[in-house]
Amino acid sequence: MTVVWSELEHNYGDASDIPELLRGCASQDAEVAGRALYEVSNNLYHQGGWVCSAASAALPFLIDLAAGGAAHHRPHVVEVIGRLAREAVAVEPRFVDPAWQPALDAMRPRLLALLDDPDPEVRREATLMLSDGVRHPESVEALRRRWSAETDRTTRCDLVRAFGVVLTWAPDESLRAELVALLSGDDLQLCLAAVHALAESDPAVAPPHVDMLVRAVLDPDAALWRDSAWIGGALVRTTGDLLAVDPVAATAFAIGISQDREVDGRVASLGQAGSVLSEWRTATGAILPLVGRRLHDDTPEVRYRAAALLACLGLDAKPYADHLAALAADPAIRNSRRVTTVGDAAVWALARQDDPRCLPGLVERLSGDRLGFGTAGAYHGRLPHLIMQPAIHEVLIPLRRHVDVLLDAVTARLATAREDDVLGWTLCDVVAAWGPAAEAALPAVARLLHGERSLPRAAKAIGAIGPPAADAAKALRNNTTEPTAAWALWRTGADPDFGIETLVHHVAEGRGYHNAIALLAELGPQAAASTDHLRDLTRSDNDWTRVEAAHALWRVTEDPTAPITTLTDLAEPLSTGDCLPVRIAALRYLADIGASTERVTTLARAILDNPRRIAYSGGWHTFAEDEEIRAAATRLLS
Repeated sequence: MTVVWSELEHNYGDASDIPELLRGCASQDAEVAGRALYEVSNNLYHQGGWVCSAASAALPFLIDLAAGGAAHHRPHVVEVIGRLAREAVAVEPRFVDPAWQPALDAMRPRLLALLDDPDPEVRREATLMLSDGVRHPESVEALRRRWSAETDRTTRCDLVRAFGVVLTWAPDESLRAELVALLSGDDLQLCLAAVHALAESDPAVAPPHVDMLVRAVLDPDAALWRDSAWIGGALVRTTGDLLAVDPVAATAFAIGISQDREVDGRVASLGQAGSVLSEWRTATGAILPLVGRRLHDDTPEVRYRAAALLACLGLDAKPYADHLAALAADPAIRNSRRVTTVGDAAVWALARQDDPRCLPGLVERLSGDRLGFGTAGAYHGRLPHLIMQPAIHEVLIPLRRHVDVLLDAVTARLATAREDDVLGWTLCDVVAAWGPAAEAALPAVARLLHGERSLPRAAKAIGAIGPPAADAAKALRNNTTEPTAAWALWRTGADPDFGIETLVHHVAEGRGYHNAIALLAELGPQAAASTDHLRDLTRSDNDWTRVEAAHALWRVTEDPTAPITTLTDLAEPLSTGDCLPVRIAALRYLADIGASTERVTTLARAILDNPRRIAYSGGWHTFAEDEEIRAAATRLLS
């Protein structure tokens, strides 16, 4: 049957380009074939979420390539098929092209035949594809048949992993019993594979076997997993993930694998330590020494990761402050695409402890060609721990008591910033956080009032400096469509009445959203004209509007009764570790008010009793958010 590709669609539009790309996948030139396969995968799969009509039509041609039509990259062709097949199972049926399942059913015999391919890489990818993407009794029979004939050790381990997934959709006590029997076998890697497999349907299987898992990961034979379609180079992470629900087992695994003498193993063990520490705050005491030992490692990447992880831990890493101070001048570049040094991580770790020994390094970086930190904060969901350098303003803002040392360097850097320079904007945030103590930066900040995108941050910095910035603030008189400009006119005294009137109007008109409400709160009783409107806003459908309106209502009326109820409603999910940034703000405002109701006290105690870290963001922000939440809870109980 002729395929009318132009009538089909993929992630980037109609599928007219797919035939030529499929021909490219069959090229004798490995580079040409690789590029074409990448485009096919990107067009048909991209990041998943649906199975397009072009995928259904392309399936027979992809199988032709996988079965021998491709001179190169056949395992990767099977990988593409597998991604599509697994996505069709994972997403809601309405996101799957109706022709996909019939095409898959028709091609099933050819897909099953890939388990007998001469290339073990093809066979491994086929185990992954069939066990989860082709959910059919014939898949189970074919996988079991292959198990009886397979001699390649890596492929046997992948088959065990495949059986674990099969049990999640086709429970079979005899198959489960066979996997359990592998746990007492002599082959450590098959034992490890069996734990992975059984944990697919029973997470409680893994923790009792932590000692065996450590031995298996450290065993030289573990190198076979590098060729696995299931695990590849992520053996430590994926095995550690099996133990994530049990802090004792997770900690024991992190400590056990830290004995690895290979560079890759030492790097991976620090990654695992970070994952445990970012999940379980109660593991800090046990894991901290193994991180500290790695500060003296011969490999820059290992030293960098150890210092960065100590930075995440903040004050908990204080026992290693002297070691970090010694590393602050370490110029070794980590194994990374970015020019980041071990010294950068050490300076950051000292800054997290508010240790003055970070200051020379920060002044040097602010004054030199290489900043050593980002220019804008990066936030991620609660993924496994990631080593992410902070942005420079995130390092500087908490160092308020060292303004006298840092301000000249910050001001000089600001003086060279352009209106479209992200670094300039974020340094304005630093000035705003430091407030009147940063008055010397005023001329450099005032330059940025002329840029449309830089004006809000510069206005906030000018307002934070206060009355000494009144002359500079007068330039904002004609820019009051921006709430921070109106706030600065009030805060500096340049035109307080006009600033108040304008900011009240912004909130009434819904301009600036919750940010404008937060600025209004600082007016206190001077914003009394907004009282009724703020009370209405505490019933908004938008949580950020509610939290800022409740806080502002307390500041304006000085009556905490209604605001406490609203803020408690918003913050209460934190008691079970359910975190969103708006909930952190609500808890912080409750602490500012000094709320002491029974519900608030119960909430605060639940937070402090939780052994897990409570956070929304990933990387080092996990630790910082957890610190902020616990500090607020502590204030509520003091």
